[in-house]
Amino acid sequence: MDDFNVMYIQGKNGQFADMDIDCDGIIKSPYSDGRCEASQDTQPQSSYIKEIAGYNAGIKDVDSYVHSYVVFGNYADEGTSGYTTFHPTDYGIEPLSIIAVVCNNQMFYGVWADQNGDDGPPMVGESSLALATLCFGKDNVDGDHGYSNLDVLYIAFPGSDAVPGAKGANWKASTAKAFQDSLTAQGNKLVQRIGVTGGGDGPSPTTTGGSGPAPTCDWVGHCQGSSCKSNDDCSDPWACINGKCAVDPDV
Repeated sequence: MDDFNVMYIQGKNGQFADMDIDCDGIIKSPYSDGRCEASQDTQPQSSYIKEIAGYNAGIKDVDSYVHSYVVFGNYADEGTSGYTTFHPTDYGIEPLSIIAVVCNNQMFYGVWADQNGDDGPPMVGESSLALATLCFGKDNVDGDHGYSNLDVLYIAFPGSDAVPGAKGANWKASTAKAFQDSLTAQGNKLVQRIGVTGGGDGPSPTTTGGSGPAPTCDWVGHCQGSSCKSNDDCSDPWACINGKCAVDPDV
């Protein structure tokens, strides 16, 4: 979905996305604790390994244990795989640009560093182990176990001002927090497009369609499009309409 000069991932039935785990990139990480090794689908490089090497920032590729990154798009060739292709670059999203991720009532920043291949339909909701760990804790995620609830929001930002580049991020960081923290100042400027700030401690935003300003929602999983049984399951200003949090037509 593309609104208010940002793009956000929307899953089925108007809900948001989950968070599967991607361990592509540096396979033999010096920071490994064995959790990525549980993955059955790991590639030895990320989609933008050449761009990362071109930064001359002291790393050869992203490390899923350290770099908070998001998988976004599908690079399959239409007509050969049978699956629909989605290229974020067609919408102005640049490789290695910052993506804001709202998860578990927190907001963190990552970079778009990988894409899905041609072995299935375009997937939504996939991040590095580092980002998933920041969101949900070390004991709750590994290479084969992610987060399945459809309440994670991924926000991408068109334009070159969303790309930290070689010097705008701590690519040689040794911890997920150190890398994510290096993106915070630039990420906060980007999310001003939707009127919130983040970096782990800020409110959790959502965006909605329409022509007016986007309401903010600080109760992730209870925002517009979330499943509900009563109005008590929905954050203001939404009501439970036909099992979904939505604008109340009677208000």
